[in-house]
Amino acid sequence: MERRAAYPTDTQHIVNLSGYVWAARQLGALRRCRVLDLSCGTGYGADYLGTCADRIVAIDCVPEVVTTSRSNYPRMNVQFLAMDGCALGFRDETFDCIVSQDTIEHIPDDGRFVAELTRVLRSRGTLIIFTPHGKGKGIVPSDPYHIREYTAQEFKDLLSPHFSAIRWYGRRQGHRLKTAERSMDNVRTLDPLGLRTCVPRPVRHWIGSLISRLHGGPDLGDLVPADIEYTEGIAEDTNLIGVCVK
Repeated sequence: MERRAAYPTDTQHIVNLSGYVWAARQLGALRRCRVLDLSCGTGYGADYLGTCADRIVAIDCVPEVVTTSRSNYPRMNVQFLAMDGCALGFRDETFDCIVSQDTIEHIPDDGRFVAELTRVLRSRGTLIIFTPHGKGKGIVPSDPYHIREYTAQEFKDLLSPHFSAIRWYGRRQGHRLKTAERSMDNVRTLDPLGLRTCVPRPVRHWIGSLISRLHGGPDLGDLVPADIEYTEGIAEDTNLIGVCVK
């Protein structure tokens, strides 16, 4: 599974962080809430949620990643655990809120995964779940890490039986981020073998910033979570987000 460490000029990191910022805004008052971050990856999202909520439990299935997250983010109200998302070691109705960002597309048994999330979520609790907007479960995704990518209707059909209400949202690149990514794509097409990844990341991102500015875009270091747009309703060019109430 993809696990991107926090890096201020990594555009995908900014997108992922924006998901946590947006989710916290949707969840509202979290000071007395117990929140599950599944799966937490390299931990920066759980650390952000720890500034908002009373207690965060963050899980990932790779023990080494969990150990690193504990070391990098020693926040008193954030607990990192190694755990399988399809076999959660929690009692029924343990959490007030669950955030699951770009995880379900990696899970072989998506039905079991959703059932486990529902089981540990309290009555009237909220799940916020993100996934890419794909061409359908029967189409092999272009991303080699993804098992499947859902159409909007497939995602709705998977979640709806488990929740009393679901609000649907989409995520897309904002203008500044889109400009930066478009300019860098012009360079990526000249490197089909991905040899640029052999260049140290600070150098790579410095070059990316230069190219972006030459095309009228921002310096990569100036991009912030607000450069990602969240819309009510799903469109063809947005990811899929369900805000689900049990």
